[in-house]
Amino acid sequence: MAELAIRVPSVEALFDAWSAEPLERRPLSDEARERIVDEWTQARKHATGEPIVALSLPAAERRDGLEETIAAAVHSDMETMAVDSRRHWIRRSFRPRESRIGIVLFFVAVTMAALIDYGDSGDSFFGQIFVVLSWVALWGPAYRVITAASFRLARKYFIELTQADVRVVWD
Repeated sequence: MAELAIRVPSVEALFDAWSAEPLERRPLSDEARERIVDEWTQARKHATGEPIVALSLPAAERRDGLEETIAAAVHSDMETMAVDSRRHWIRRSFRPRESRIGIVLFFVAVTMAALIDYGDSGDSFFGQIFVVLSWVALWGPAYRVITAASFRLARKYFIELTQADVRVVWD
């Protein structure tokens, strides 16, 4: 049995701030999810049983029934991520509009750099600026693909965490 002790600054910080779903089905924030999975990744090497996720939250936010709601939300999020990381990971990582714009800007900037450097040695200042801009255009889409691939590789952790005993500690 491995206990994952995670301090959360507030109940709001635990959940996706933009989700309109009821609290018990609301997705965790990316940061909270990554912390839970990272802790389990380290703890599972020495674990002998199912994980215990102990979330330490501020006592000022304590309400009746909130512990059960938070536990249900963590389980729901891990179950959703276990399915999504298997079936929808690459499709969910692309935002079509942003990806298309990034790819178009990439090719435009590389073409501009090539035109500026045409006949030169390829190291002109303005040509290099366009090369940098071409890579910056792909940062957002590349970040999402890398994150989605990371979640795909963490699929077994999500499955294991669906069985976790979630406890809330008020401090």
